Amino acid sequence: MKKLYELLEVKHSCREEVVTDLYDDSRCIVPGCMFAALSKNAEDRENHVNEAISRGAKYILQECENPHITMENGVLFLFVKNIRAEWARIASRFFESDFENIVAITGTNGKSSALDILRQIWLKSKIKSASIGTLGVITAESCEKLPHNMTSPDCLELHKILHKLRESGIKNIAMEATSQGIEQYRIDEIEFSVCAFTNFTQDHLDYHQTFENYWNAKARLFMELASKESIFVVNDDDPRSKKIYAIARDRGIECRGYGYNSQDVKIIDVVAAGLHQRVRVSFYGKKFSFVLPLQGIFQIHNALCAASIAYVIGLDSEEIVEKLQKLQSINGRLELVSSFKLAHIYIDYAHTPDALQNAILSLKNHTKRRIITIFGCGGNRDHQKRVLMGKIAEKFSDLVIVTDDNPRDEDPKQIRKMILEGCQNAIEIADRKIAIEFAMEMLSDGDTLLVAGKGHETHQQVGSKLLEFSDRSVILEKVESEK
Repeated sequence: MKKLYELLEVKHSCREEVVTDLYDDSRCIVPGCMFAALSKNAEDRENHVNEAISRGAKYILQECENPHITMENGVLFLFVKNIRAEWARIASRFFESDFENIVAITGTNGKSSALDILRQIWLKSKIKSASIGTLGVITAESCEKLPHNMTSPDCLELHKILHKLRESGIKNIAMEATSQGIEQYRIDEIEFSVCAFTNFTQDHLDYHQTFENYWNAKARLFMELASKESIFVVNDDDPRSKKIYAIARDRGIECRGYGYNSQDVKIIDVVAAGLHQRVRVSFYGKKFSFVLPLQGIFQIHNALCAASIAYVIGLDSEEIVEKLQKLQSINGRLELVSSFKLAHIYIDYAHTPDALQNAILSLKNHTKRRIITIFGCGGNRDHQKRVLMGKIAEKFSDLVIVTDDNPRDEDPKQIRKMILEGCQNAIEIADRKIAIEFAMEMLSDGDTLLVAGKGHETHQQVGSKLLEFSDRSVILEKVESEK
């Protein structure tokens, strides 16, 4: 419960009016609360406002070119120019929280892995912390999933989560900063101590339309959301890192890097070591050699992203490297699920061309014979990447099986057809469960099976239906049935 004047940028004459709660869903309204009419459709917006008022909303936030405040029948209407930006500001003031560190990680791929690795470093260093992203809200005690298909909460839900975490005693937060989340003002009004960048490759063109729009959404984190006190951490092996260094120079912000081309945390050498990797790095001038219990160069980059963040906010390099050697596998991120017929089976969330290529190539260093890749593409998403992913799968795998991912509202047969234009020698099996079981039957000693696209997910979205489905469960059930 807050006084109205404490939440608003504009001053209102009555300093005694009280807001009991905030909602942007008219079905949840309780008397005395504020309702934000976020819908872009005028008719829907009017219906939601009327429902909110009928349920007892006392304050209505709406968007208008000419900001003003009016009172009608005891309801205060607050008209603002940018409703999402204002809603984020109000949510941050209503659900107050303060932390020692809040870290935002953005990039096309690697956000979830870097996020989880940072959380593990903090946990193993006995630092009370939490991560918020695709894998859910994770603390040392629990993991709460976000609503289905949500990789980052909306601003209201996010500030509720932050408020709850701070009340539980957590002082350090790491969170994913998605391009949609940044563009939709979901992570505005947060004081980020570190803003990190993993990479930039093709994705989300269904939403952003062009690469430049997609980049501008990412860049807003560094140009607008970061404060002068923030520190940037960037992947020096990605060409777009130069743009972030330029932003840092223009804004007078410290920027640190990692990667083969970095002078800060530099990769010197990587050698496959069984199912792990031996890595040599120069960590701000200190040389370290350690075994990373994860596979793939991209996971080394993610680990060093997390390590660099941990370092710039105060952890010692020796302690960080020690923690990297004790990492646990990351849910659905090139995760070894089981062995079957003396072959290894992995699941991975790869759903972009770059991520799929990195996953397959990473496994080549640990595979004696064939790599078999199963994947599909999600419906209602970027069509351009489907043929590209088909070409990549066929080029770097010994055998490809094209199946369904989350077709959503699209015809799954048409999705598979687009993929198959890039891998005409692939086997097409629509049913994902049958495809996985078929591939497992083909395995022999020294093979590797990669099941890509869904990773940690436990549902498959077909039309309006959300069906229970887990790649991991299918694999383990098949293994168990053969014992």
